[in-house]
Amino acid sequence: MTGAPFRLMPEDAERFVRLRRAMLESEPWAFAGNPEDDEALDRTRVAARFAETPAATFAVEGENRGELWGAASVARGREPKFAHRARIWGVFVDPAQRRRGLGNALMSAAIDTARSWGVEYLDLSVSDRSPEARRLYERLGFRVWGREPEATAHGSERYDEIHMTLKLEPSRGARIESGPERKVQADDAASA
Repeated sequence: MTGAPFRLMPEDAERFVRLRRAMLESEPWAFAGNPEDDEALDRTRVAARFAETPAATFAVEGENRGELWGAASVARGREPKFAHRARIWGVFVDPAQRRRGLGNALMSAAIDTARSWGVEYLDLSVSDRSPEARRLYERLGFRVWGREPEATAHGSERYDEIHMTLKLEPSRGARIESGPERKVQADDAASA
């Protein structure tokens, strides 16, 4: 593995947009967006999203320290009734860089961050056309709870979406506060 995952900041938006375009072109069945209309291809929106909390996008970069080789995002539920859950989305590693531990490292960063927020459940979905990704998620402890038949249509092909969840034990000292801002306090949890 080249480098450890790091959290993307607003100034990384342009690099992420290039990676996002590669995601959508390389594996169109795996993502809801299209290269023609995906909101994550708008640099201004991406920069704003990278400034949001509690949400984080992690990436790994290549040797030249400019090109992103992979990314994974995690966001906590915004509504008070869903603040105990977070969702992982947009997981991708460049096909030429796979089997180097990058996906595991990205997912571990996202899981650790969700845990530091005091989240109890971490959810994700994976296309049935992506069995390697599913195996990675299962190795990390995610369990299947449902299947959405023909959830994604790409051209004449249809793909089921597999829904998975991971029950987390919160970091010691992490707690969810109620109130309009729903801040998470963590005395000993690493900040994302």
